[in-house]
Amino acid sequence: MKMIRKRFLSYLMAVAMIFSVGSCDLLELDINTDPNNPSTASLSLLLTNAQVNLASTFAGGLNNMAHGFMGITSSTDDFDMTNNTWNGTWNGLYSGPLTDLERLIEAAEAQGNNPRYLGIGRVLKAYYFSLMVDLWGDVPYSEAFKGSAGIKEPKYDTDSEIYADLLNLIDQAIANFAESSAITVVGDVMYSGSIPAWNRAAHSLKLKLLIQTRRVNPTAAADIQAVITADSYIKTAAQDFQFRFSRLQNPDNRHPWYQNGYAGGEAGFSYFGHQYMFEMLNNRDPRTPYYFKRQTTQVLDPADPSEKQTIPCSQRDDCIYSYFVANPTITNAIFGVNPDGLTSSQRSFLAGWFGRDRSDPSGIPNDNPLRTTVGAYPAAGLFDDVAELGGNNKGSGDGIFPMITSWMVKFYLAEAMITLGVTVPAETQTSLLQKALTEQLAKVVSVGTAADPAGVAAGGPWPITYKTSAAFVAEVVAGYPAAGNENQKLQYLMKQAWFANFGNGFEIYNAFRRTGFPNDIQSPLQIPRQFALRLPYAQDELNLNRKTPTVVYDSPADAIFWDVIKFQF
Repeated sequence: MKMIRKRFLSYLMAVAMIFSVGSCDLLELDINTDPNNPSTASLSLLLTNAQVNLASTFAGGLNNMAHGFMGITSSTDDFDMTNNTWNGTWNGLYSGPLTDLERLIEAAEAQGNNPRYLGIGRVLKAYYFSLMVDLWGDVPYSEAFKGSAGIKEPKYDTDSEIYADLLNLIDQAIANFAESSAITVVGDVMYSGSIPAWNRAAHSLKLKLLIQTRRVNPTAAADIQAVITADSYIKTAAQDFQFRFSRLQNPDNRHPWYQNGYAGGEAGFSYFGHQYMFEMLNNRDPRTPYYFKRQTTQVLDPADPSEKQTIPCSQRDDCIYSYFVANPTITNAIFGVNPDGLTSSQRSFLAGWFGRDRSDPSGIPNDNPLRTTVGAYPAAGLFDDVAELGGNNKGSGDGIFPMITSWMVKFYLAEAMITLGVTVPAETQTSLLQKALTEQLAKVVSVGTAADPAGVAAGGPWPITYKTSAAFVAEVVAGYPAAGNENQKLQYLMKQAWFANFGNGFEIYNAFRRTGFPNDIQSPLQIPRQFALRLPYAQDELNLNRKTPTVVYDSPADAIFWDVIKFQF
């Protein structure tokens, strides 16, 4: 009886509890919000996420590929790609950081009083979608990110239409930055919320896109002159539009090149191009020990079967550069002697310059510990100090992705002066070249010294003496063909941009497609496919979106709209 009474009381208490919450609608299950799973992210979080993930994606594999197209690395340097090559990258961009960026813009617009976040979002969108167009041409744009509105197969806007809208987006951003706002930008890991800095980035991006399209834009000269007259573009290194990676290892937010070159045990970075390294060595370019890190002093023996197949270009007889230490053309150019006349220090030094001739189809041996790897700039690895050979898991990794810099802007202006006849107050073509090189070398030294101060302080000892920055710049400027024709000037200018824009392969790849220069890059040893004029679309897009265009990435008929050269080997 006592047990029955106890159960009855428990039942009454349960009923009472139900009625005690009767004022709440028990069917409204969304009243409980999980703070760890917000339905909408804050603007600061969206901004940080977009900046970090976009930079990580574009500074990594895509960037390496663009360098490979231009003979600087071996990544995709034979231009042989399929629709699966960039499938994951494409999907990751649209499902991740590009979506974050779109949500940032939508939220800032909806608030109606947030011009600073809105302007920043628009500048970032204009920059990264211009790269999307430069790489893929027509892409989903106006109907992208509208799955919630029922658009499951977004249309592909034409590349020229997207560029036109991006220029409009930049103008809107500039107008946003001119508005007053009490809201402080938080989460900006690029400019720390500085609106004047973002305003300069916007004007510089506009200049970049106008230069990019100058051959298909009849008003290019006037449009560029207007940007120059506004006088709000990037002029100093302190104003550079760049992303700096962190030293954080978990999650790993270090420079993608650093991760490949140092963080994974034996260096996993692709080969550097022999021509690029040789010319910098031969020129005694002071950037050389910052760009590259030798890993070995061992001279391989071609008579030893276990080493023969590891020697660069051992399976070809048509290499130009081949194995530096055994190539008399190389040894005579750098040291003035044949291979058998090298001193032991000269021999050990050249053994470390271990890369590939352009598009060498030989197999890839287990030579990770021998390859020249990434240095102190831009990836914040190690300076080329002999005492630190084989220094895996060293350096800091907090390198930079130089997006639009003071020196890039000066290259744009010099190109515009050469091709369009625009004027830049108090500047000449040679003064712009001099300042561009001086500023870029200073950035190389700054980033490289911060990454590996001990290595930079020790320096060498090397059996060659690199020129000082001032002497090197003076020599390059003195060689500028001031009395030459347009092509001679562009060839000289773009060759210097080829060296200076190391770390941003898109600048180099775009400049080549736009100008046809530099035209003295080593011809590929083999070309399974023609020069890549764009990238192939993702296989998932072809499978799931019936609006995906059918294109051939190395066909002149399918080149990007601003590419009037349509280069073919």
